[in-house]
Amino acid sequence: MKRKKKSTQKPLGIIPSKTEQLAAFQPLLSAEEFSALQVEVEKSLPPAIRINPLKATIDLSQTLSSRYGWTLTPIPFCEEGYRVQVNDGLTVSAALEHRTGQYYIQEAASMLPVALFDFHTDDDGLTLDLAASPGGKTTHIVARQNDCGLVLANDSSQGRIQALKVVLQHWGATNTAVTRFAGEKFGGWFPNTFDRALIDAPCSMQGLRTAESHDERPVTDKESRLLAQRQIALLVSALQAVKVGGKVVYSTCTLLPGEDEGVVEAVLSKFSHAVELVDASPKLPHAAPGIQTLEGKLYQADMSKVVRLWPHRYQTAGFFACMLQKTADLNLKISETPTHSMEGAGFFEFSYSESEKFSQSFNHWTGFDLSAYLQDHHRTLVKRDARVFLFPRLLLEQFRSLPVQSAGMLLGEWEGDTFIPSHEWVLRFGAQCVNCLVKLDEELFEMFCNGKDLVGYADGVNVKTEIRVVMDRFGRLAGRGRVMADRLKNLSSRQLR
Repeated sequence: MKRKKKSTQKPLGIIPSKTEQLAAFQPLLSAEEFSALQVEVEKSLPPAIRINPLKATIDLSQTLSSRYGWTLTPIPFCEEGYRVQVNDGLTVSAALEHRTGQYYIQEAASMLPVALFDFHTDDDGLTLDLAASPGGKTTHIVARQNDCGLVLANDSSQGRIQALKVVLQHWGATNTAVTRFAGEKFGGWFPNTFDRALIDAPCSMQGLRTAESHDERPVTDKESRLLAQRQIALLVSALQAVKVGGKVVYSTCTLLPGEDEGVVEAVLSKFSHAVELVDASPKLPHAAPGIQTLEGKLYQADMSKVVRLWPHRYQTAGFFACMLQKTADLNLKISETPTHSMEGAGFFEFSYSESEKFSQSFNHWTGFDLSAYLQDHHRTLVKRDARVFLFPRLLLEQFRSLPVQSAGMLLGEWEGDTFIPSHEWVLRFGAQCVNCLVKLDEELFEMFCNGKDLVGYADGVNVKTEIRVVMDRFGRLAGRGRVMADRLKNLSSRQLR
């Protein structure tokens, strides 16, 4: 009997080098596409940015081009996204607009998942981001909802929570709450609750093209299988958590089919009575379908409806995304939700009279109509010791007892008799603080941005607060300062340098 010749091709999932990665993926593409892929993966990824509509003006892309000499090219599937060619000018991470949160640096492919959702103007719904850190996609959701409703941003890793909180603060979000739990728990805790959910799943990161946030590394076949098991559990949790009719986007930054089409197939096979695959292809200008067969095995779901971003298709890192819609209850087990006392943690909601009194004083100091903002945007003032926060009202109404790592935005804190608005609040709302807003000339503004106090400063502003919001003649905010006897003390230096 003749022995069967052993295959020399490494299975997908055991990939120690770029050459072997390409060889393993070759059977999944036509000869023409594979040739284009080989050329594309040798190119470096250009930086890409996503503009923050909560802070930036609509013409920020043109402003950046004229101010820094950058060439900005729109990303075809994300209206807020641009690839940036620096042209030997200031780097995208060094510009003041980045340091003050007017845009987020994000690889173009990572802008796809949130772009698949359909949001209404000022969407006041509930969104669950099940594996949120470091927060790029969460900020995209916040922007698409225009900071309305509530975005519950969860991550299971304590080490990643701080990065998530910092990114949300920098973005200027007020409609978020951050939690730290295993994402697999949320479906049982909150069945049929959310309007939509995103699961950008932990994955093997085999994207063929290295992005700064996704370093490639060798991954064994066993690791990939274990990842796929967790990805299935997270996706099922997200589907259980959304309402009937709600939508879930599942995405990874890997091209391994077992973590992409394989996960989708497994979930649809089990829940075909309650879940359907939505055609995502209309969201792109030209098709980027998934694979329909793997090693001779045919997927039963129509994988032309998913999006597989091979690097050559849109000049990105490798990426996968799809959308599923819940059509019926999954009828899965419900479990008891963890609880805590907000008051026990030291947070106390303002009474109506306290809120009105504080809002009137705040308006008098700054010129910002805080009372109207709280009413129009469904926010509530919450205090903890000397600090005052803006909390989303939906959080207090529907998730009041859920333990959270952070929520809303720090409005500011008392220092003696002076209330000092927070740096993140000023960078979002400072332009509306007409009573204490000062515009500096170019030289003084640059000194302030470099973290220096302005010695000999005098502005003549007649307002009952020592705090000043600092802006330049172009309308760019740099933070806040405090008027002292001989200077404007810089209160924002650490964030800007």
